[in-house]
Amino acid sequence: MATLSSHLLNSVTGTHASGVKIVINQINPSGESKIFLETETDSSGRILKDFELSKNDCDCEYEMVCKTSDYFSEKRIVSEIVIKFKMEDPEKKYHLPIIISPNGYSIWWSQ
Repeated sequence: MATLSSHLLNSVTGTHASGVKIVINQINPSGESKIFLETETDSSGRILKDFELSKNDCDCEYEMVCKTSDYFSEKRIVSEIVIKFKMEDPEKKYHLPIIISPNGYSIWWSQ
């Protein structure tokens, strides 16, 4: 079973970014996109979801959209953060930690 997780941290306040809406889109090899998951970060700024991925799922790309405009009440320069990635191994843990601010973000791939 594959696991997808993320941890959003607010760089302005140094706290967890809770309540951020997250949409994961699945993009198949022909470019068609569909919603794979809709959720929001919990009180510790995290999402965690286990998936049974088929071979077809592993051939797709994924796009994580973090709706930060609703999270930051002022100076919302960055309204969404979009990260594209692949989940090619149906038994792997995929972790995408993100540090967010109203005018930028930093992400790294963690395994």
